Amino acid sequence: MEYSKEIAKAITSIKQKEPAHIQFSKDSKLVLKRITPLLLVYRIPTLGKDQMLSALAKSEACYLVGKESELDFTKIVSPIVRQLIDEYGACQLIELWQEDDMETDVAIHIAQKTALAIADKFIKDLKSNDLQLPLSIALKKDSKLPKPFDAKPLVNPLMDEFKQLLYMGIAIKPQYIELKTGKPYPLILRSYRDTFTRSLRKSFLEFVRLHTSLKVSQFRMLSTTELQPLVWEIDKSLASESQRFDFLLLVSPLNTQEAWLQFKKDKFLKTPKFRYRPMPIDPELVKRNLYNLRIEDLDDPTIAYLFRDKRKELDAMMTMLIDRGNEGFMHGSLQVFGNVNDHLLETAKAILIVYENNQQRSPHNNEFLNATEFAKLAKDELHYLRQQLPSLETGVRIREDISGIMVNRGVLNISKHYEIERSRAVALIQHEVGTHIVTYFNGKSQPFKLFSLGVPGYEQLQEGLAVFAEYMVGELTRDRLRIIAARVIAVHHMLAGHKFPDTFFLLVDQYSFNEETAFHITTRVYRGGGLTKDALYLKGLLGIIQYIREGRDLASLLIGKIREDYIPIVEELTLRGLILPPVLRPRYLSEPYLHSIDQIKKGGNIFNLSNS
Repeated sequence: MEYSKEIAKAITSIKQKEPAHIQFSKDSKLVLKRITPLLLVYRIPTLGKDQMLSALAKSEACYLVGKESELDFTKIVSPIVRQLIDEYGACQLIELWQEDDMETDVAIHIAQKTALAIADKFIKDLKSNDLQLPLSIALKKDSKLPKPFDAKPLVNPLMDEFKQLLYMGIAIKPQYIELKTGKPYPLILRSYRDTFTRSLRKSFLEFVRLHTSLKVSQFRMLSTTELQPLVWEIDKSLASESQRFDFLLLVSPLNTQEAWLQFKKDKFLKTPKFRYRPMPIDPELVKRNLYNLRIEDLDDPTIAYLFRDKRKELDAMMTMLIDRGNEGFMHGSLQVFGNVNDHLLETAKAILIVYENNQQRSPHNNEFLNATEFAKLAKDELHYLRQQLPSLETGVRIREDISGIMVNRGVLNISKHYEIERSRAVALIQHEVGTHIVTYFNGKSQPFKLFSLGVPGYEQLQEGLAVFAEYMVGELTRDRLRIIAARVIAVHHMLAGHKFPDTFFLLVDQYSFNEETAFHITTRVYRGGGLTKDALYLKGLLGIIQYIREGRDLASLLIGKIREDYIPIVEELTLRGLILPPVLRPRYLSEPYLHSIDQIKKGGNIFNLSNS
């Protein structure tokens, strides 16, 4: 077989550092998504393709997958490896194969002493995997070249031209395949692929550091920047399903003011009856659409995780909407927004005690802004942001069908009846515009729509950051901290099985809230059937304080609507060129406010954040 044209195309691709897809036949192809000194090879045996090994190979930047019966692998691999050595000073060649009769789950085959450190690194990372079944791994120091049984070596590294080649074989016992049917266990197969991918990339970084001229600080930088068209199809579909409904609007009562007046009339003894907006979607059809998305066909484990995580959250939200107004809603809320742990509860109680009993209360500023006046301040802040991003398309709406204020897809919505103390206005502008709107449009500037809509669980970080913005501009008051702490108390009380009036009286009698404030706190917690989201404000604020005290950069949290444990994913995608730097920076992260961060770094905590 002659492959002169195909090999010439591959060599040119390597020299120019440009991607290439070379199809030899229906089942055989060479793919160079991003040029790196690693080539992964999987020879499909006569008995048929192993889905896990094929998927694992295709998750890497450079791979060759093909049928043994169709390709002369040596003729293809040799010139490609030679060129990679010329470009980078060394090259790593890894072959994958299935082996049923091994004593261990995995065997790592090497024939060179120079490959030992790389193999050890790979085994170490693989042993610290998150698979449900622990893997037994053997290191085989072969006297012959690593290769499947009855197969020819891909190259001979003992030849002078291949002295800078590290050749490793990975044999895997297919524990992810059901013996009787021969069909894979999908979840175990996915876990194998993801785990092996992470371990391979970490060991490859070790190879790069020790043996090549390539300079990288993170192994994720070596991942491909080219994504399947299916990635963008799924991203678009997830966004489309997310935008068909507004979860918070659908679980927020339409008749809050009427319910308050009736609750007073009933002497605070009867649970209010709330009315909600008609459902604009059929949650079951949304679920069907979500699970029709072929996330399992994605060959990039990181992107697949992002999408699978979002689909799981949307599925849970659909269940909550189906259960709106009954007990099942609260159980769904626990799944989506979480519970109240003991530390959070004790912190909330301490805040209510400290700021109520041990501080001199400052007199209230009785000067209030109405909805129109507050809207003008918000528009001024949007003008400030447009100086950074002239194409910013958003606005401020005054509405009759909401209570309070909320940001919905980058637009600030204000109740027609809304009033706020002038002394709190700047803080709330930074909360709503400086955080919620800024992160929405920073997320919208990303290639993935997911980062503007919000990754699963983004609310904790988002609300914590928004409250912290109030502190940054010097307007996080004791009263505001008390309300945030009271929300935690109310959520915990609700989860303990208490009714609406019981929680209301707890706030009034034990924690000295006035009746109307206690009603609104309790309403937020009991809406929809029991929403635990309001505990996230304090939990998120505590997380932000700890984040800053660790010396980490606050600005990196503004890249979109993310959660803290997504930061490594964001860093990976940034290094791969798949996420862009934030386009907007809020006012509170500029002078004269930056000294507030220094106070936290010097030992600030939740009990000395209050500005008044």
